[in-house]
Amino acid sequence: MTDQLHHRSAHVRAVDQEARTVTGIAVPWDEPTTIRDWDGEYTEQFARGSVRDSDDSLLYWRHTEPIGRIISHRDTDAGWEITAAISSTPRGDEAYTLLRDGVIRSFSVGFRPVRSSVDEETGAVTREEVTVAEVSVVPMPAYRGADVTDVRHQSTTTTPRPQEAAPMTDVLTRADLNELRTEFEDLTRGIGTRLDGLQRDEEPAVDTRSAGEVLQALNRGDEATVAAYDQLMQHRADEPAVLKDGAPRPAWVGDLTRIIGDSSILPGLFSTGTLPAEGNTLEYGQLKTNTVQVTEQANEGDALAFGKVSIETKSAQVKTYGGYTTLSRQAVERSSIALLNHHLNALALEAAKRRNVSLRAYLAKLRADQVTADTLAARKTVTVAAADTYLDWVGAIVDAAGIYEDLALPLDGLLADKGTFKSLAQLHDSAGRPLMTVYGTGSNAVGEVNVKNIDGNLAGVTVKVDPKQATEGASFFNKNAVRQYNSPLVSLTDGNVVNLTNAYSVYFYAALAAEVPDALVPVVTADPTE
Repeated sequence: MTDQLHHRSAHVRAVDQEARTVTGIAVPWDEPTTIRDWDGEYTEQFARGSVRDSDDSLLYWRHTEPIGRIISHRDTDAGWEITAAISSTPRGDEAYTLLRDGVIRSFSVGFRPVRSSVDEETGAVTREEVTVAEVSVVPMPAYRGADVTDVRHQSTTTTPRPQEAAPMTDVLTRADLNELRTEFEDLTRGIGTRLDGLQRDEEPAVDTRSAGEVLQALNRGDEATVAAYDQLMQHRADEPAVLKDGAPRPAWVGDLTRIIGDSSILPGLFSTGTLPAEGNTLEYGQLKTNTVQVTEQANEGDALAFGKVSIETKSAQVKTYGGYTTLSRQAVERSSIALLNHHLNALALEAAKRRNVSLRAYLAKLRADQVTADTLAARKTVTVAAADTYLDWVGAIVDAAGIYEDLALPLDGLLADKGTFKSLAQLHDSAGRPLMTVYGTGSNAVGEVNVKNIDGNLAGVTVKVDPKQATEGASFFNKNAVRQYNSPLVSLTDGNVVNLTNAYSVYFYAALAAEVPDALVPVVTADPTE
């Protein structure tokens, strides 16, 4: 069926560090490639000019998460070449860093066949017309010597071709087997004798073990696990693998990184950036003054309004955060797998907590600095004299909107502590009816409260709650106020042969920059005195 999505891989050609773009051949022309799937083993190639109607394709991270968009594409002698812009999101920043450093060098294209032809003698498939749904950046392909990924679906052709019975080969993942176990067991009942005589492919199986299982196998000296680990480390130490040198990526690689990104709403409220590959300090430009004006030219020949932007160079220290734990070899080798996983997960969760604590402390200092710098002539705060009065909050929202209009930035929301949020949730009119009700069920509501997600809406402004904020108060914010520069989480392990213990550590680098400090507008209870 033509709506089935297929995936293939190719090289990334270039990364533009200024424009955050990546360029490469997503679909190569006339390159016969060996494919192994439920149709058996056959050869496939793309005809020249076979990519059609693919203007709306997006850039994805490993076929799971959009990280950008394809801004241009063209047919070249080598194949269908794309240029994609990478968005400034946490996953986009991570992908950009890996592309920039040469760790990731491959594209994987997801396409739907529209028209195909099959050689009746060889069974070779030629894709004559396809529609590309998405292009993904991937760390390495699943097959040696073949421009494909480890994700394959049933081949779609417009002309039937003879099929030879073929077994499921080692390229299937454990998830595939779990999903299709029942059907597979039914099929194998009738072909058991035929399977006995079939030769297995030499492709390595995808390692779907958890990090704890891998560590336990390493400590026990499992030869296959040690060899796989050495190969993975060699890929990292040497020049990054190209398409033909690839091997399936173990499922446990990156698990800890995913954990650190799943805690607290606070990091998601502010911008992220790519941490430079070198240096212990990060220089950034902070907006100092902006006197730029655009006014009407009253008379022909009159001078236009003059203004300029003044940028102050600031620096932020790149800090190292990490922690470790130890386990005896007996505990590693003879305990349940869950013990190792619990320790690794605890380290990753604590790393996420530390990242949030650092950001929370940085925001508290920035808030205090804004309050200190506040004057009647140049307000950097807004006043809510009575936190239990709805009209005071409406006035503060109007005042904050004026500040953000001067900054040419939108008002993204209000960040509050638990106490302030509770006060907002208890706002009521003179008749005792709540002005902010759960899911807007009240007859006189001007906002709503989402108890499950701990956020709300007041007069059209999103209210976010930081449950761990130590000081009472609230601040209006725009995401550009602070930019977070975080490296991926790295896990290390080493053994002590003297006391038979193993140490496991995690660490990451981070820097915080208040690039537009005035985009954080604290709420205060009184106007400044001067």
